[in-house]
Amino acid sequence: MTIVDIGVRELQRDTSRVIRDVEETGTAYRITIQGRPTSVLLERSPAQPAGASLSELRESALYKPKADGVVDAQLAELESSRDRAGRIGTDR
Repeated sequence: MTIVDIGVRELQRDTSRVIRDVEETGTAYRITIQGRPTSVLLERSPAQPAGASLSELRESALYKPKADGVVDAQLAELESSRDRAGRIGTDR
């Protein structure tokens, strides 16, 4: 792999050319600031799938009722926390 140093100003001016070189020829660019390399390296990497797959979206769209007892346990916890904190309009 070929690594070419390129300054920040040059990158701003020639961004589309640099990206095209990275994608088409596999050239890697190390970005420099006043001649000193930074920690930024532009290189081609394998494509990563973006977002969720169609099957994952379909699965997430299905309604799944809560298991027996889950809602009752949540309501019991809510009531007990209200009792601990005090209810509006009542003395503690």
